Parts: sequence; structure tokens; C-alpha cells
Amino acid sequence: MKIKHFYFLILTIACTTLLHAQLSNDVTSVKIISSDITNFYAAFDLAIKDSIHAKAIFQKEYFDKASAGLKDFNKSKIRDIDYFTRIVLSHKAFYESIRIDVTNVDDLKKQIYSNYSNFKKLYPDAKFPDVYFVMGCFTSNGTSSKNGLLIGTELVSKTRTTNTTTWAKDVKAIVMDREHIAITISHELIHFNQQKMGKEETLLAYAIKEGSAEFIGELISGASDDNYDAFKGREKAIWADFKDDMHKDIYNSWHKENEPRRPKNALYWAGYLICKSYYNSAPNKQKALYNILHCKNYDDLYNSSNVYHFINGY
Repeated sequence: MKIKHFYFLILTIACTTLLHAQLSNDVTSVKIISSDITNFYAAFDLAIKDSIHAKAIFQKEYFDKASAGLKDFNKSKIRDIDYFTRIVLSHKAFYESIRIDVTNVDDLKKQIYSNYSNFKKLYPDAKFPDVYFVMGCFTSNGTSSKNGLLIGTELVSKTRTTNTTTWAKDVKAIVMDREHIAITISHELIHFNQQKMGKEETLLAYAIKEGSAEFIGELISGASDDNYDAFKGREKAIWADFKDDMHKDIYNSWHKENEPRRPKNALYWAGYLICKSYYNSAPNKQKALYNILHCKNYDDLYNSSNVYHFINGY
């Protein structure tokens, strides 16, 4: 069965101001919860043996035992237990192949806490959400809710020793390396700290919201959440197209994202350049981060960034 959803790169909740639960400014108080993965595989083993009742099994053994994070992830990213069940059963070899690499996340905790600490050094007012590792059906590798950061672990599960010979072609195309998890969490951490941003719904606003998470996430983790290698040699053309359209409504523009001048996540890249240029030229870096995270006027930030210097450098 082919996967019908390919929106695995954080595209939805990240653009919305969330009513967060009480958050801590103390990195050491952050909880990293992986009980949903344990419950998933308990349900998985039962469902494989009794596929006729798989839906009921996943409901009872996985969703009914859900953490607060999985409950939120289910509402926003899974939604359909019938579809979830069909995907898991039709890709059972995949889920079995990643079991050993996703059932223990202890080795990731050190990097997650380190990146959180890096953010606090740059931005002392930072707030730190809990992290939930959940298992989904290829619809999202990461998102946010009022309860914390939610990681769709199956989409960031590949290691150097993972046996991918049984993976379907569409799965191979979207599953990222497990080491990318801490980077994804850093990206989402920035979204969690975006507060009272302007409600404008233009391409420019979307680009800055996502691009700021890319840029600041890179500052604290060493890498951006997406890979822009495919942009090399086409930067000026992509930028020119963005600049012409940046004040258009996000919902009526750039829907053909695979056009030559509109590669996937071109808006993330454009916003990344704007925020990077703005930050690098700012004399007060902490104030610059505050302005980016609380941006109310996207045109002002764009005009103050002098981003054309970056573009002219290509």
C-alpha cells in the first residue's frame, strides 16, 4: 500500500501560535518520554498475529494508553486509525527493521539537552518543552502541541546498520537518519519559543516563521532541519521568484512547489537567509533573536536584514 501523505517536514502546527502549558526555563526539568514506542511495539506484535482485529488492538494497546503527546499527535497528524492500521500492517517489515533503533532513545538525550542548553546561552528567556517520541504512519517527523515537542520517530529512524532491503521505494525516499532527531527537535524548539508573532499570512511571513526555526535551530545544533544542497547554482533564480511573490497570500500561491524555481522548502530557505543576514549584521545578538522570535512586522525585519548581500554572494 502506498503512502498517501508526504508532508513529513514540519509544515502545519509550526506556523501557529500555541497556547502552551506552563513551561520551564530550567533545561534539567525537561522530560523525554518514549513510553508510546514501547506500547506501539506491544500492540504491533499482537496485531501481526491477529491482523483481522488489528484496528481494535492498536486502539486498546496503543491509543488508549497514549501519553499526552501521542494524544495530540493523533489528533493533528494521524487522525484516522483505519489508515494508520493499514499502513502499519502493509509496512510491517519496515516497522520491524527499525525496532532496535527506536525502542531506546537514551543515547539521544545528551544531545537534546546540550542543544537546549546552547539555546539558553544565546537566549536566556528561552522556555523548554518536554519531548515525546511517538510512532506514526509517515505523516510527520515532528510537530508541536501545548504539551511539548512530538517526534514521529519512524520517519527519523535510519542508521548505518539498518536493513533497508525490505523497505518500499516511497519509504526509502522519506525516512531520514536517526541522528537527525536532535536537529528536528531544535527546529521545533524554536517554534515553541515564537511568541505573539504577526498574524499576516503571506509567503514572507511563512518564510520568516519557518526560516527562523531553520536558522536558530542551526545555531544551537550545528545543522538546519532541511538540506538545501539541491539549491546550489539556482539560488538567484529561486530568490528572484520568491521576491516577486513574497507579499502574496500563502494559501493561493506557490502550490506547485516542484517547479524549477520553486524547489521543495524554498520558503524555508528564503526565510533562513533573511534571519541569518539580520542576525549576523545585528550588534546585539540577544536582541536580534528576540526580534526574530517576536516578529510583528515581517517587512520591517526583511528590510532591516540587508539580505541582498547574501544573495549577491552566490
